[in-house]
Amino acid sequence: MIARIRACSRVVLPVVAVAVLSVPAPTSAASDRDDEAAAIVATAPEGSKLEVVVTSRSADGTPVISTTLADTRSRARSIVARALGRSGTIGAEMNHRVSIAAYNDTLRSQQWALTALKAETVHQSTKGSGVTVAVVDTGVKSSHTDLSGRVLSGTDLVAPGTSANDENGHGTHIAGIIAAVANNSKGVAGLAPSAKILPVRVLDRSGSGTSAAVAQGILYASSHGAKVINMSLESPQSSTAMKSAVADAIKKNVLVVAAAGNGGCSLFGGRAVYPASYPGVVGVGSVTKSLSRASYSACGSQVDVMAPGDGIISTMIRDSVGLGCSRTADYCSLNGTSMATGYASAAAALAISKRGWGQSTVAQRLESTAQDLGQAGKDRSTGSGFINPSKLIAP
Repeated sequence: MIARIRACSRVVLPVVAVAVLSVPAPTSAASDRDDEAAAIVATAPEGSKLEVVVTSRSADGTPVISTTLADTRSRARSIVARALGRSGTIGAEMNHRVSIAAYNDTLRSQQWALTALKAETVHQSTKGSGVTVAVVDTGVKSSHTDLSGRVLSGTDLVAPGTSANDENGHGTHIAGIIAAVANNSKGVAGLAPSAKILPVRVLDRSGSGTSAAVAQGILYASSHGAKVINMSLESPQSSTAMKSAVADAIKKNVLVVAAAGNGGCSLFGGRAVYPASYPGVVGVGSVTKSLSRASYSACGSQVDVMAPGDGIISTMIRDSVGLGCSRTADYCSLNGTSMATGYASAAAALAISKRGWGQSTVAQRLESTAQDLGQAGKDRSTGSGFINPSKLIAP
């Protein structure tokens, strides 16, 4: 029997020395200090507060930090020069502003997920380069300005022989979550912005497809260079074809990540959904901005980890279908375990890029490094907890 499957979603100042005949010329050391002091003070932007920071060392070796305000640059240079002349000084500098490291993407402020996942900090170590993530979904709009250079050719298993172009919008949204170009002064940033996306279209314009197409999509992805297969989709029915394809991908050292489902939690727990329930698959549930389980996020043994899935803004096609987005929107905010799955796949790509680990190690570490939520330990509601990319990529 061929099961129907649907997408699982609900976006230097110069220094002039004046010589006076009656005054001895300064020593070379003093002159060097004055030059160094002038260079240090010159680092303070015009119009900014002039505050000198001097670091010295106490008798027991502990650094001692002091600050002194100066009303003029001349005064600041004098303070710095005197500090540089003291034997106990480690260094002198101008105080400067420090802020969170955030990308300049125009919608970055709306990406609470990247803040919760400490994306910019993680990106100092890895951005996912060298890793291909297959998005088995509705296709991907490769021409989207925020996906430029990130999307490979892929395949269309809904209309074979055509490109894997997205006619629905869901797949493009997931692709942006994973690998949207970062710091390009446009739209959003992906969690693994240097990863490549392999689009595998198995769901049609309405966001629906068959178990056979999904199985074929998994086989295609695992044989075309994917290290991670993202499946933001679900079916209430198991399928021998899908199960066999998943097992084959895992055997080929490909990590399979799938949505845990949007059926919510009943008194007796949620129903099993596939492919998230298959052995070896990382099933992903959704949390809100407060890191609580989203009301629609399913419960059950298929829930391994949780990731941001509520109010997620990402890339979108114009004239999307059934997603509630504006017809002219290039970006849109969606809810669902679909979105959470994208973030988990991106986190996995970061780990593979940084450490070169195989699928079993990454799957295990996604859980072991997660932040526990709800009941202590792994549970059917929130799995092992909220993914933690910083700990995930640590040695």
